[in-house]
Amino acid sequence: MSIRLEYEATAKCRPEHIWQVFQKLEQWAWWNPSVARSKWTSGEPWQKGSHFRMELERPRRLAFDCEVLEGSANKVAWVGRGNLVTGEHWFTFEQNGDGTVMKTWETLSGFGSLFIGKGMQEKTVEVYKLWFDRLAAEAEKLAREERARA
Repeated sequence: MSIRLEYEATAKCRPEHIWQVFQKLEQWAWWNPSVARSKWTSGEPWQKGSHFRMELERPRRLAFDCEVLEGSANKVAWVGRGNLVTGEHWFTFEQNGDGTVMKTWETLSGFGSLFIGKGMQEKTVEVYKLWFDRLAAEAEKLAREERARA
């Protein structure tokens, strides 16, 4: 059994502003209350085959060991394993007029996914919303600072 969850939002900045914030994995916990901590464990940041560990606070305390599948300013993907669940998680950041459409989708599989009911799925999508709200806020702040310096 697998579960697919999706979410999208728009930020009022360019994709490079999103990437400037997103790529700093070790700082995710500073602006994203869903993440307790995240750190690189092997390889170069955002290179295919690199590994990181992410500990989540929400929707419940979980830790995932993740392997990067793809990492660029416009598309990021990893597969994370933990607590009998495997999650393949994708993000895209695409310019759309004056803003950036941020999309994420995740496929959850493994024995543990049998116990992820509708309520937990909704809570997980709420985490994506919070993640994108906070990511957009940080990236939009960078864009405003850039405009103020120009």
